Amino acid sequence: GGAVGGTTAGAEPLTLTAGTAGDITFGGAVGASRLGALTIASAHDVTAQAGLTAAALAQATGTGTTTLNGPVNTDTAAGVALTTSAITLNADLTTTGGGTVTLTNGGLLTLNGSISADGAVTQAGAGPTTVTGTRSVVTTGDAVDFATALTLSGGALSVDTTGAALVPAGADITFGGAVGGTTAGAEPLTLT
Repeated sequence: GGAVGGTTAGAEPLTLTAGTAGDITFGGAVGASRLGALTIASAHDVTAQAGLTAAALAQATGTGTTTLNGPVNTDTAAGVALTTSAITLNADLTTTGGGTVTLTNGGLLTLNGSISADGAVTQAGAGPTTVTGTRSVVTTGDAVDFATALTLSGGALSVDTTGAALVPAGADITFGGAVGGTTAGAEPLTLT
C-alpha cells in the first residue's frame, strides 16, 4: 500500500505484466516524484487508489476493470492510452506537453471526473460511456470523439475544444452513437 516513485522526475519508466487473470493494485500514490512512462502490458483489474503522476500512462490490454480513484497527470505527448474492458475515472485526468487521451473500452466507460487534455480526446472502444454529475472535457484546440453511445447521468457535460477560449478556432466534436440522459429534460450538454 506504499507510494511508488522515482528519483529523477519523469526519467524512470515502470512496466507491469500481470497476464489475463492477475490484478494490479496501487494502494498509495504513484509518482510522488513523477515517474517516466507507466506501461501496463496486461492485467485483469487495475486499481490506482490515490493519484498517479507519470510522463505517460498506457495499458495495452486488459480483461477486467481499470479504476483510477485519484487524479491522473501526464506531461508528454504520449498522454494516456488505456485499452481494457471497463474503465472508471473517479477523479480528474490532466495531460500537458501535447498529451492525447485515448480510452478504448470494450465494456462501460464511466466518467466520474473531468478531462483536461493538451491533445485530442478519443473514446474508441465498442462499449458505451456514462458521465455522472457535472463534468467537462476540455482540449487546447484538439478534437473530441465519442465513438459509441453517451449517457449523461445526474448532471451536465461541457465539451470545449477552445481551451476556454485560448484557441478560438477549436476543433471537431464527434458523437458516433446515441446521446441521451437518464432524466427527461434534466441533463444539459454544452459544446464549444
